[in-house]
Amino acid sequence: MKIDNNPFVVGLCAPAYLLVGAVAVTNDFLMAAIYIMATLGLLGAYVTEFPIFNGLYANEVLHKTAISSLVGILLGMIIGLSFASGGGDTGDSAPISAQGKLFIIWGVMSLPAYPLMVFLISKLNKRDLEAENKIRAEKKKNKKSGGPPIMNRGGF
Repeated sequence: MKIDNNPFVVGLCAPAYLLVGAVAVTNDFLMAAIYIMATLGLLGAYVTEFPIFNGLYANEVLHKTAISSLVGILLGMIIGLSFASGGGDTGDSAPISAQGKLFIIWGVMSLPAYPLMVFLISKLNKRDLEAENKIRAEKKKNKKSGGPPIMNRGGF
């Protein structure tokens, strides 16, 4: 197995992507919202078959990273923010530093994302992406253009 396709190495894409998300979450709510929308945009690009990277494998890895990151984001936002908030008014000093909050949120978000990413990449490595792409291109070529089938103008 090549190092490029090793699921344990490629699975590190999710924690790396979530590190940016942890910075966004700890800094500002608007940055966190933009980060979540960008992650959903990556999923939308995959669904509409808009290539972000050259190559099928890289686009599939990006899709798997976005999926596993969303699971991590959900758990990180729920558990990490409640745990890292420190609970209540403590006066002048915060019980957890800003770096501690970043590390806790990143860890909580990466904890479910990495195993999910490893699982998804191991399933991806078993697929024949070139054959799937040929079938997809053939379906696009055979598809009638001109709108939905109900809009057949010859039938009116």
